[in-house]
Amino acid sequence: MAEREDPFGALASQWQRGDREAGGVLFSELDRELRVVAAAHLRRERNSSLSTGDLINEAILRLSQLKVMTINGRSHVLALASRLMRRVLIDKARRNAASKRCGECVTLRTEAAQWELPVDIMALELALNELSQIDEERARIVEMRFYGGMSTEDIAEVLDISEATVKRRWAATRSWLHARLGG
Repeated sequence: MAEREDPFGALASQWQRGDREAGGVLFSELDRELRVVAAAHLRRERNSSLSTGDLINEAILRLSQLKVMTINGRSHVLALASRLMRRVLIDKARRNAASKRCGECVTLRTEAAQWELPVDIMALELALNELSQIDEERARIVEMRFYGGMSTEDIAEVLDISEATVKRRWAATRSWLHARLGG
């Protein structure tokens, strides 16, 4: 795919090298989109004590701790933030499950999937781990689409594949995931 100039990539590089001002600009420019991604994650959570801002802050903190990584642009920042938000929520669910000795149930909703299914977040995590063993790229598509609410165009840019390929893989993977989760 053709390489596009993305000012977010430059800001991310400066931020990773310690330029706090560049980080401030980067995340203030992406604030609206990060809030949409965080809200999408939190809508799927039941009884979460995290706010949208808390989830964004935790994801940015974890993003800042990644050492050897090149962030290529806006879509890449959003994909990484979405993945880290997912990890924050999974870690929180694990802590809660360990303290309560029971799993949390969430309702997954996505317009693209056209189905709702109450799912234990740990069952979903196991299914995604299984999927990543089979096909890592498809697992990443699920993360970005399901959890992050990213567009087909943004996913295609992050994965450096065509939008048509993303659509085909999303449809097939959605069916696989639906079957795995008992749908």
